[in-house]
Amino acid sequence: MRTAFVVICLCTAFGMAAPAFAEPRAGSVAWDKWTLDWEVADNESLILSDVKYDGELVLSKASLPVIKVKYEREWPWYHPYSWLGIGRSTGRCGPFQDRITWKHLDPIPSCGNSRVCVQTYNSGGVKWLEVGVYARIGEYHLYHAWYLNELGEIRPVLQSRGLSCNTTHQHHPYWRLDFGVAGDDGDQVFEYTDGAANQGWGPGWRKYTIEVDALKNPPKNRRWFVRDSQTGHGLWVLPGDGYPPLMNDGEPQSGFSSRDVSVRRYTAEEDTGWPFGAGGDLEYDNGESVQEKNIVFWYTAHLPHHAALGPAAWLAVGPVLKVQR
Repeated sequence: MRTAFVVICLCTAFGMAAPAFAEPRAGSVAWDKWTLDWEVADNESLILSDVKYDGELVLSKASLPVIKVKYEREWPWYHPYSWLGIGRSTGRCGPFQDRITWKHLDPIPSCGNSRVCVQTYNSGGVKWLEVGVYARIGEYHLYHAWYLNELGEIRPVLQSRGLSCNTTHQHHPYWRLDFGVAGDDGDQVFEYTDGAANQGWGPGWRKYTIEVDALKNPPKNRRWFVRDSQTGHGLWVLPGDGYPPLMNDGEPQSGFSSRDVSVRRYTAEEDTGWPFGAGGDLEYDNGESVQEKNIVFWYTAHLPHHAALGPAAWLAVGPVLKVQR
């Protein structure tokens, strides 16, 4: 079932002057059953940390280190124009690695001209908290937000519009989720797939034992569960149903952004944002054990932007995280 959740579009944010006072780049929020700290730092966009639901830690740190962008070739390799380099001014560009920093942020008129929007509202009879930032990088307008509701859901969402070249392309936001549900050790990661064999945890369940990359499987309702091995408490990670006009979180782009999920063992040396460039994909796969360890869960969405839509159409993607008690 497609979600009825409505993404807030900040189409009126352009051209506004910055406030005269120095805005804080970090803060804290206590709302309903949620408490969290937020910060714009380290080229990782809007970072949440020490996120607790009903007094229990569910995320140590959550961030968006990079949005990779890949444009299609205006002409295929076998077209003579490709050999001569003709047409660059009307089409080909990139790839890009968009990394949102404080200098990219613009004030948001619908949120008191703040650069970091913290507000609450009701949608469909459910109370929501929104923490978001609006960024301009080149021709791109980006709104990156975290939506939390009273029922224990977190929805990371990236909205994007704009064309650097008049050519179809894809944006690939990489969310980094350091769960820390069991403190320094004790995290477990499970994959569930409808109809999959019983591997010791029940029909459909598979426990990840070493670092791994994985793909969505929509026909089989594949999803993931990260939990504390002692309490069984944790979070579901559900692929997004898509925000209209998109129908889902997209498909990987071969040779550029080739996975949907990556599970890595946490090390402080790997908490460095995005060191892999525009053409590189996530590494850190050293074959390390992730059984009852502190793990980092990467979720990648794939936002297709067809040139025919033009530069004004807002598009949005993002997964759903659900607290399980």
